[in-house]
Amino acid sequence: MKNTFLGLLSLSLLIELVLTLLCFFMPAMAMELFGMQYNVQTAFLGYIIAWFCLLVSVFILYCLYLLYTNNVQYKPIIYLLSFWWVGLGLGVYMVFGKIDNLLLDSLKGALLLLLNYKYKIKNAK
Repeated sequence: MKNTFLGLLSLSLLIELVLTLLCFFMPAMAMELFGMQYNVQTAFLGYIIAWFCLLVSVFILYCLYLLYTNNVQYKPIIYLLSFWWVGLGLGVYMVFGKIDNLLLDSLKGALLLLLNYKYKIKNAK
């Protein structure tokens, strides 16, 4: 079960880092990916999205470290990330009708929530 947890977190980290790099270094492409036109008004939004993705990536890295070292302090951060992704996926779907966000973010958040609930660390610090 720990390997599944580490794998899902690693995949989430990879996705967040790709989005972060895309938003920082290719903002026009990132805005197109989000279904927006890149112009003067949306340039700031792309920059903010990049920093949010970077923040989420740091949280994921910290959780990976805590989980890898068998430290139970990862649990609250995983709950925070899980609810963030479920809310993000549901919100984008309900407001903009994008099913891909619902499947990617909400499913990822729900799986992390379930794994976090089920997984118990033996010999926890």
